[in-house]
Amino acid sequence: MKRLILFIMMVLPTIAMAQVPHLTKLTDKYNGIDGVTAMTVNKQMIQMFASGDQTMEMVNEIVLLLSEDATIANNIIADAKKAIKKSKIEELITHNDEGATMTIYTKMKSDKVTDLVVLIENDSPSGFITINGEIPMEKLDEVVHIVNK
Repeated sequence: MKRLILFIMMVLPTIAMAQVPHLTKLTDKYNGIDGVTAMTVNKQMIQMFASGDQTMEMVNEIVLLLSEDATIANNIIADAKKAIKKSKIEELITHNDEGATMTIYTKMKSDKVTDLVVLIENDSPSGFITINGEIPMEKLDEVVHIVNK
């Protein structure tokens, strides 16, 4: 029994690092609230719409959480910033344009991006998008452009 507990304690951090779990909890928290758009697109759906696109086949999941309601959006942004800080993912770039701020964070494993978080602070809507997979850094730009379409 002690060996099993020790094994679980050793493996648990590895499993927890597979995604940004704090942001997943936020999606669960805000899902179903009026004025909030929450969507999770799994690998099967991504592959259905991106058939033949080798770059998108590297993506496992896309999660979107946005709100046009200023109060809710501010809460989502504040909670997302706390979750990002807890997740210890690195800021890649911040872009300010006409009152809107977009900050991109990444989590790396070897030379691949395993998690990409786009935090959007705008008049309307605001929130975040996460992309999970194993994306080579040189393909990151392609994935961001495809998701923004």
